[in-house]
Amino acid sequence: MGNGVDILCQCIKRKRKRVVKRKEVEVKYNWLQYFHSIRHVCPWSYESYLKGKIKIAPFDIEILKLTEMNWDIEDWDAVVYVVDDLTLNAIDDIVAHRNDSQEKCEYLWSHPTYTKGGGNQSPYPIIIQQDRAQLMELRHGKKKKSSQKTASTY
Repeated sequence: MGNGVDILCQCIKRKRKRVVKRKEVEVKYNWLQYFHSIRHVCPWSYESYLKGKIKIAPFDIEILKLTEMNWDIEDWDAVVYVVDDLTLNAIDDIVAHRNDSQEKCEYLWSHPTYTKGGGNQSPYPIIIQQDRAQLMELRHGKKKKSSQKTASTY
């Protein structure tokens, strides 16, 4: 009976560590500040974060795949996975593979050392998981509005 109690205690300890790590990821950086800073290139992410519709979690490929399989029942607009043990090339490979192997989710990545000149990179390496259809709708809706605006200025 002593062994059963020890095993139970070890399981509880492990569970607590995972909870602490998840909260640590969210608290480690002011994500509100980040989403506010990129709202000019991704306005819907800021709005979603304010509504509590973006989940910040440590990267785990199995959780990512499980979330993808259950995306239709998830209540998130996006999941931001904070990556701490992969190279930029490995992150890019994962994102490319996930985008090529299924059609439900769209994957993007950001890395603090990589920018296209806009200074919009994330403070940590991240993989972003979003609903592909919703993202396309948002992108096309934004393009239509900017096209109409440009057409009316001439």
